[in-house]
Amino acid sequence: MKKMQRKRSPCALCCTALAMATVLFTLGACNRGSGGTAASGEKGPVTISFRTWNPGPGEGWDKVMAAWKAKNPNVNVEIQGVTYSDHVQSLKVVVASGEGPDLYGVQVGAIMKEFQEFTVDVAPKAREVWGPDWEKKFLPVFMEQTKGKLDSYYGLPTGAGCAGYVWANMSYFDKYGFKVPASYNELLEVCRNFRSKGEMPLIIGAKDDWINLDMFINIASDINAPKFFAALEGEAPFTDPEIVQALTIWKSCFDNGIFQDGALGINVYNDATTIWETDKLAPMICNGSWVTNGIDTFGVGERYSVFTIDWNNDGKPAPVAPAVDVVVSLSKESKHPDEAWEFFEWYVTEGVKILIDFNLAYLPVLTDHVVDMSNFSGEAQRDINDVITIMQERAYGYREITYPRLKQTIADQLKAVALGESTPQRAAEIIEEASKAERR
Repeated sequence: MKKMQRKRSPCALCCTALAMATVLFTLGACNRGSGGTAASGEKGPVTISFRTWNPGPGEGWDKVMAAWKAKNPNVNVEIQGVTYSDHVQSLKVVVASGEGPDLYGVQVGAIMKEFQEFTVDVAPKAREVWGPDWEKKFLPVFMEQTKGKLDSYYGLPTGAGCAGYVWANMSYFDKYGFKVPASYNELLEVCRNFRSKGEMPLIIGAKDDWINLDMFINIASDINAPKFFAALEGEAPFTDPEIVQALTIWKSCFDNGIFQDGALGINVYNDATTIWETDKLAPMICNGSWVTNGIDTFGVGERYSVFTIDWNNDGKPAPVAPAVDVVVSLSKESKHPDEAWEFFEWYVTEGVKILIDFNLAYLPVLTDHVVDMSNFSGEAQRDINDVITIMQERAYGYREITYPRLKQTIADQLKAVALGESTPQRAAEIIEEASKAERR
């Protein structure tokens, strides 16, 4: 969230923007603009590189590139697809070396703050090209998340997502006559029942910090969302009993067999997703709204369901945390800054529309984007509408934690608690120490 002179409710911000997104997210064709034209500072073709974990190389990207090349034949764009964990670990070294990509994807929050020194402030150029009201091209909540606590915009959003969902392969539930769980108690029961049949329970790629953070935020928000987000801002202690309760529930998911055995040894992409999507060896998976871009490829005739859990059994399902899915930033070290800007300008306003309309890689952040869902089956459209409904009814707060030390400490303690190396109470104390030391 960006620093504002007066405080506003994260819930109010998100619900306003998501309501706008829901209105825009209707069946219909996308009315695309003309796009930009490449700079001509060099003779002959120029190649610029775009490194990101999403989108990766594939048919959707091919469509984007075909549209770009039709208007800009002298500028080639090489996409460097890297898994998220590898991308984050090595990007800073590559960018700082001066041999990195011209553009790259980042997440809002702590990671974007860490890369600020390497990235271009795009606001002055955006104002020059799109006018003084240029920010209105994007839904406000996602612009607030993109800027966060930085002094300006060091990239722009390409799409939105929401974290905290659980996805079910209904063939497993139909086979055994089980009911999709709505509460923690029901989730515990169905996971035990699946195990008794020799099946896997709910799977999570807990080797990845991001999915652990997503699910912990989901649990803590279900118990007391205002208090949890206040704690993130240093306005409430992490040692509060309700936050300790969230850590206790997180621990119980490992201790009680809700998550699969060896959960901490696999990542989401592509370990857990291969198990669930490709090999179809598990009935449920923890993941976000972005799963919608693959639901038509999981299997012909198969049914899926998306839902959230009432973690504290109080009858109210957990909120979901909205976030910018990918921010595209420009490297200060680019050897082709004019061409990089021209592609950036076109991609964040027109190119991404093609990508979303083709495979729903994200949900839209552009205020003028009416998504064409005609590429998706009726079953897939139902799942997509369920994702949108949950976002509209239950979105609260934000997904990406802005403070690097605090974020990493929470991630480390979630693993320590899961491994039994720390207790929920001790973990809360360590997180609180990091919170007090964090500069806000």
